[in-house]
Order: sequence, then C-alpha cells, then structure tokens
Amino acid sequence: MRTRTMLAAVTAALAVTAAGAGAAYASGAEEAGGGPRATERRTQALISAFERKDFEAVSAMFTADSVFTIPLALNGKREDAARFTGKDEVMGYVRNAFSMMGKIDFVNVRVSVTGNGKESFVQADGELTTADGRPYRNVYVYHFQWRDGRVTKAAEYANPITFCDTFGAPGC
Repeated sequence: MRTRTMLAAVTAALAVTAAGAGAAYASGAEEAGGGPRATERRTQALISAFERKDFEAVSAMFTADSVFTIPLALNGKREDAARFTGKDEVMGYVRNAFSMMGKIDFVNVRVSVTGNGKESFVQADGELTTADGRPYRNVYVYHFQWRDGRVTKAAEYANPITFCDTFGAPGC
C-alpha cells in the first residue's frame, strides 16, 4: 500500500500544460463534447491545473465513475502499478501526489486528439521537484478518455526506473 500511495502521489503530480483548467470548465466556457478542438483545450487545461496543483480544477474535470491507472509496474510485470476507481480514489491520488511534489512543470508538451474527440494523448517531459526540493525528471505519456467534457478514464505512463532512482519506494 505504501508503494501504491507513494507511486500514486508522484505520478499524479506528473500529470499535465496550458491555462485555465477548472476556470474554463467550471464557467461553462467549454461545452460538453465539442469535438477534437474542445478536447484539446480541455486536455491542455487539465495539464495546466496539475502544474498549478489546482485540486478543485482537476476534480471538476473527472467524472464520478472515473478510473485512473498507472500501467507500468515497478517490478516490470504486466500489472498495473496502481489503479484508482471512482472519483474519491482518483482525487485521493491527486491530493497525495500534490503533497509529494514541490514544483510541477511539463515541457515539450504535445497533445494529440482522436478524430472524434473522445480520446486525447499527452507526451511531455516532466521537470519536477520533490516536496523536499530534489529534482525529479521523467518522461510522461497520458491517455485520457472523455465523456460529456470530463475524463472517464486516464492512464499515466512514466519511466519506473527514474521513479525508483528518485524515490526508492518499496518494490523498486
């Protein structure tokens, strides 16, 4: 459980760049659905909210039945390193991640959206610091599935060796 919590905290913090995540969503500026361009804007807004550690904005972007997985296990096996089911678990992971990270900054961010706008992918280099000020640099890929303008499923891929080198979590 400690490994899952630590991994969850760190990887959530590694999440996603643009501006105005919850503000645009909460104000109704973004319509539900809206096609690929709207999904790209929402994806960028979610990344920005993670960088700002804006818990409320991130929360507004996830559905009640959302699922967040971290598929790359620390032991190299084909099992999820962590899986959070339901908004309460997902947001628990996000809160923990925010507390474990000092600065969250994603650079070289590339967002791709499927033709129907129901899925988006993010590639980014994470230039983060831990809560105690140590540098944490990793490479990230995120996959988001959207319904009515909110994330229903998310997967975060990051290099588990880099994670283990920085955090030395159990299971590394």
